[in-house]
Amino acid sequence: MMNFDVYNISEEYSNVRLDKWIKIVYSSFRQNDIEIALRKKKIKVNEKKIKSNHRIQINDQISISIEYRNLKKEKEYHFDINSKKEIDEMIIFQDDEILILNKPSGIAVQGGTKIKKSIDTLLRSSFKSVKTRLVHRLDKDTSGILIIALNRQIADHMSYLFREKKIIKNYWALNVGKLKKGKGVINKKIKKKNSKTYDNALTEYNNYMIINNNLNFLIFKPITGRNHQIRIHSKELGIPILGDKRYGNLEDSEKLHLHSRSVEFYHPNGSKMFFEAELPEHMKEKWKKYDLPYEVNI
Repeated sequence: MMNFDVYNISEEYSNVRLDKWIKIVYSSFRQNDIEIALRKKKIKVNEKKIKSNHRIQINDQISISIEYRNLKKEKEYHFDINSKKEIDEMIIFQDDEILILNKPSGIAVQGGTKIKKSIDTLLRSSFKSVKTRLVHRLDKDTSGILIIALNRQIADHMSYLFREKKIIKNYWALNVGKLKKGKGVINKKIKKKNSKTYDNALTEYNNYMIINNNLNFLIFKPITGRNHQIRIHSKELGIPILGDKRYGNLEDSEKLHLHSRSVEFYHPNGSKMFFEAELPEHMKEKWKKYDLPYEVNI
């Protein structure tokens, strides 16, 4: 009888391909390894045999054979002082269990076939004896707060907090268009990638300041965690984010002005945690130009 590691999928990884998720958790698994394991039922989803292109959903249970996992040595990443320096410059907080980074704009969180540099690969080259674990994602061009777990138990705990919506995140953005000042809620489903179905998506927003006739300072609080949620919901409001070439102006030469400003949650030890991430340089320039506040009352 095979013994399995069992993972519960959080909202952050909803609609991600199974093979991509496996490579995130076990970076040493190659595509061929995954295909063989799936055929032999050494990897199952909800106790069922499944294909590698299956898109996992929130609360799915992925079972991976411990015996098979142990046959695959973890991919070796050599310690690199330059990678460590890059990560050190991003660190907001670190203890024995959690690492909080201020991710720069323009760097992907996870690697891929066309992505040579990512937060994940930098982390693996920065820690000699700790296996870092991503517990949520940010878009490549979105900057700000990124939570990293430093052991499996904390990764499970943080995934639980995300799943139960017990992590409060606030994003700052500059949005182009006209919108009245004040608070509102966007309750608009988002189409799943490569699918005809839709996920529920809920975002609270506060148009904190109308800067001029065509620019606004908005604060977003995503309740759900769909891919590109804030960017898509901004488009639905008719005020795409400045610099969003995908959901806004294709000819916009600006960088994306979307920043994960703060996060609040309870540490496994019971203490309340709150962190803020400094704005990236291209957003600081706009804050200076328009004399925007860094202290807000929301």
